[in-house]
Amino acid sequence: MKTIYKITLGLICVSSLLFSACSTDFNDLNTDPSKANTVDPNYQLSYVELQSWGDWQLSQSYTFYLSSFTQYLQGDWNTTNYGGQYRQDDSEMSNTWMMMYPHLIKNLVDIVERTKDDSTQVNINSIARIYKVYLFSILTDMYGDIPYFEAGMGYLSQNLTPDYDSQELIYKDFLKELTETVEALDETKDQVTGDVIYDGDLSKWRKLANSLHLRYAMRIVNVEPELSKSEVIKAVSQEAGLMTSIDDDALIPYEDIFDYDEDEYRRNAISQTWRGREAYPTTYICSTFWDQLESTNDPRLLVYARCYDESSPNDPFGRVDITENLIEEGGTFQPCQPGYFWYDKWPSGYWSHLVNGWMDKASRPQANNIFLKGDIPGVVMTYSEVEFLLAEAKVRWGDAIAINDDAATCYNNGVTGAFRLLEKFGADTFSSDTINSYLTDNPFPSDYNEQMTAIGTQMWILNFNNAPEGYANWRRTDIPALLPSSSYGAITINSQTTPLRLCYPLFESSYNPDGYKTAVDAMGGTDDWNSPVWWDK
Repeated sequence: MKTIYKITLGLICVSSLLFSACSTDFNDLNTDPSKANTVDPNYQLSYVELQSWGDWQLSQSYTFYLSSFTQYLQGDWNTTNYGGQYRQDDSEMSNTWMMMYPHLIKNLVDIVERTKDDSTQVNINSIARIYKVYLFSILTDMYGDIPYFEAGMGYLSQNLTPDYDSQELIYKDFLKELTETVEALDETKDQVTGDVIYDGDLSKWRKLANSLHLRYAMRIVNVEPELSKSEVIKAVSQEAGLMTSIDDDALIPYEDIFDYDEDEYRRNAISQTWRGREAYPTTYICSTFWDQLESTNDPRLLVYARCYDESSPNDPFGRVDITENLIEEGGTFQPCQPGYFWYDKWPSGYWSHLVNGWMDKASRPQANNIFLKGDIPGVVMTYSEVEFLLAEAKVRWGDAIAINDDAATCYNNGVTGAFRLLEKFGADTFSSDTINSYLTDNPFPSDYNEQMTAIGTQMWILNFNNAPEGYANWRRTDIPALLPSSSYGAITINSQTTPLRLCYPLFESSYNPDGYKTAVDAMGGTDDWNSPVWWDK
């Protein structure tokens, strides 16, 4: 509630300023009284952070396309129709672009530009730059070459048709920005009051910046291996350090609200989308994700996925959980395969004495109810991811990565952190014995390729609730080896293989034709969603 109070207070203060004038002249009559000339950048930061995972339109592409491409989810009409059957739809592919540029990016650029020469606002400036890198990474990883250096400057420079920049230059600027901002943060300067992630804790922002530096340095490992290695070493050697525990997780807090108001950002938008507007949620787990966890006796399986009797329409939390009952009665879990709707290949079902009825559709595993609550956190980056990236770096470069732990220790830390992250989503606490038993049964391999597969697979599992990162890391590593929907016999419309990016919004070809043409020409003249982005080699 503190965040909501800050935002509301900010709006009240702005309104007070607008109506405090005592005299009227010609200029007053020609000034819009509903517009403020300046806004406290801390209010803008709160707005941007909350909207990142609180805007259901912005994040809709994550569920409809990215979670389907990476085979976390399948079966829901939207997830299967768009992402499962590889159907191009401009309005759905454009959502993230359409909401992020004019709202989040514009506000962050405004913060950065208005505070860049003010030594009393160095911290809000630096945090805005760090967060700008994070948001731009989502955009460029989804679309490829995008407006970057000139983006968000329409009001400030009257440039309404910014150039499209190559992803190579964008990523190299990411690494520069993250280095500079860590050095600029200063406890003796301004207090950042609008930060809902770390409440203005600069030491944690330094850790996040260094950890993001590690993420993006590893992202380019296949296209620029030497630069990747040197930047990983730089990130690891920073005095401020990386994330070192789950207490450093960069999570956006939300409230348990269910509201499709387009201006409501106080609840997690992914939970909103997964809960849906219909009488019953249809967020079904993909068979690929289910089979991976089931085959390794992963204790997280029935935390991610549950089976529910649909006896309470319009009340997902009133449904009867039949998961244990299905096991006791000898039923079979039947998750949806890639490219198929929940009603395809109708499940055989079983007789449930618990509800005294035949359960067929209910044997389709769905996302656990804990993920449907509006107060689940939005994930920016986690300690678990850092440990997996360090494990991979140690496997690749050995002692050149100057950390105390070996790859196996980093891997085990990453798995443990992933279990603990689920507890922050509302899962029951995992005992240390449960986690240790899983690690004993699934030890870190000794073979290089098997090590890379183990790390990549665990990263894939970790990112279940962070589809943009899950999709990016899967394309970087090709782990796990996901078969396209067509391999399962499903109908596929605009591709026979899993798309490697989303197409640009069609309006870009009209409103920014030169920039759009530059980007499309770089792909061979067609806006091809099977054309890999720069780092995807």
